[in-house]
Amino acid sequence: MFNVGYEEIISKIKEEKNLSNEEIEYKIKEKLTKLSDLISKEGAAHIVANELGVKLFDITRELKVNRLLTGMNNVVIKGKVIQLNPIVEFKKENREGRVGSFVLGDDTGIIRVALWDTNHIKLIEDNKIKEGSVLKLKNGYVKSNGIFKELHVGNKGDVEIDSSGEDIEVNNRQSFDFARKKISELNENDNGVGVLGTIVQIFEPRFYEACPQCSKKLEMSDGKFSCKTHGSVSEVLVPILNLFLDDGTDNIRVVAFRNQVERLLNLSSEKIKELKDKPENFDKIREELLGKQLVIIGKVNKNEMFGRKELMVQRVIEITPDELIKELEA
Repeated sequence: MFNVGYEEIISKIKEEKNLSNEEIEYKIKEKLTKLSDLISKEGAAHIVANELGVKLFDITRELKVNRLLTGMNNVVIKGKVIQLNPIVEFKKENREGRVGSFVLGDDTGIIRVALWDTNHIKLIEDNKIKEGSVLKLKNGYVKSNGIFKELHVGNKGDVEIDSSGEDIEVNNRQSFDFARKKISELNENDNGVGVLGTIVQIFEPRFYEACPQCSKKLEMSDGKFSCKTHGSVSEVLVPILNLFLDDGTDNIRVVAFRNQVERLLNLSSEKIKELKDKPENFDKIREELLGKQLVIIGKVNKNEMFGRKELMVQRVIEITPDELIKELEA
């Protein structure tokens, strides 16, 4: 199933048919009324696009990263390798093998690529695919890991290395793939869900001592920190940040750990640790963050003690003024 957002369908119709937003919205409302609201707005928009002869999925040509949609097959894309990852061996119940991966980028964004065929993986081992390589990938398919889109190339796919010396300018924006919801629509156990909201309250970070190997909270025993799994270890200080996000439909407590705290506060881990002994330094940070608009992607948990839903942060996306205007217009 293709994951095409409502706004993207509107944009495609507008681009190809030179219609205004008002004209397109009117056609969609007509379709919703005719079908007695038995379909969603997205479904009505799909029908309108089809009736107008607008092809939402044209993957016979080379695509850009930002045009990739979860569910696409036979994808053709060209980009530059900007990060090469180690080859990973895996073993499951009925399958074992290896997978090679790298981050590919073009002027619209970046995406993780996974190679499953042994011949393609050998290109990495032989240093034919390396950072800076320009590749043309054919017959790939797009999947989602719950937060990001990924391009997979199997044994039916093809990997071509461009030796022309062409360089490609890369936009480091990552290709996200998550379910957008209003805060009032969030359900317990929603995972990989994203909400756009405003920080209306934020609390000083708290800290706990964690195991450096498994990251679980340590216990104090005989004056020393101990991990149930790894025994006596040298503790690592882990920050926890709590804030409230509001989108006009409701508000929700948001809980962030580790590097997501760094991203929210825009501080290094060392600077964050300093706040443990100097909490008064957080006052200025709080003033700067209150009123900031963000997209928070995470998992919804139920806090049994307080009987409320909380959003556990998986990813933070800052919204630029232009992007915020587009969201508000939509």
